[in-house]
Amino acid sequence: MKLHIISGIFLLLLIGGACKKETVNLTTPPVGLGGDSTGITPEDVFIHDSLMVPYNIAVYYKWLPGQLDFPYAIAPPKAEKVIPLLKALLAVTFRPYNEQTGSILFLQKYIPKTLKLAGTGQYESNGSIILGQAEGGTSMTLYELNNFTKAAADSNTFKRIGHTMHHEFGHILNQNILVPSSFKMITPAYSGNWYNISDREARMKGFITSYASSDPKEDFVEMVATMLIGADNGNAGYDDYEKILEDQTDGPGTPAYDALKAKEAAVVDYYARSWSIDFYALQRKCRRALAAFYQ
Repeated sequence: MKLHIISGIFLLLLIGGACKKETVNLTTPPVGLGGDSTGITPEDVFIHDSLMVPYNIAVYYKWLPGQLDFPYAIAPPKAEKVIPLLKALLAVTFRPYNEQTGSILFLQKYIPKTLKLAGTGQYESNGSIILGQAEGGTSMTLYELNNFTKAAADSNTFKRIGHTMHHEFGHILNQNILVPSSFKMITPAYSGNWYNISDREARMKGFITSYASSDPKEDFVEMVATMLIGADNGNAGYDDYEKILEDQTDGPGTPAYDALKAKEAAVVDYYARSWSIDFYALQRKCRRALAAFYQ
């Protein structure tokens, strides 16, 4: 948690040797600290009924100082995007887990209890863009809300948001039960300069995305997210995991293909052993939910 302390300088203006006395109402809280209220909105009602009551999740979409990282120029979310986006997440990312585990109890226990929404991404000085963050298993931030629509032609935006959701939830599961250390030995050549290579170049080295090549933990959850909802392929769209293997490696028997298949097997085994989840069945449910959402 960050504590921001603002120091103020108060000047007493002496005019003609006398001070002008002003009356300050100390009983009214300042704006942003309890002194402002927007009332109950339709968004608030939906969040209460669909996320707060069943999952105990608090959703922050109103622009509050300190909720997001500064000094990044992050636009606030548009209120009219909030309910459609949350409905999409419930249908495409929440429901498949509930169907696969047989109830909402799994997500009730492990889903972060705070969800923060931002209108745009967080652009870094190295040219990369942060599309989501998870904080200690308790909070998740999703960006790019303002680009969301339900039109099939715009589905890449939601697929990126869904990818981020699966990615960050994967981190939270890994914080509860660690991924076997053997995973990082499949392709041990991780690098902090991941943003200098394209996804296609990364895939030829056995990483599902360029970001996956930054760290074993990111590698694992990028595999999870890509298998469940796909991955960005630049101007070519958002490809399914199988299409990436087919088009962007040299095929079975090659180091890149075999490394990705070994990571796939590790993901499937981890979900089965750690969470009693059939990952391939979860994958099919996620794919069907996404296809149904954009019909």
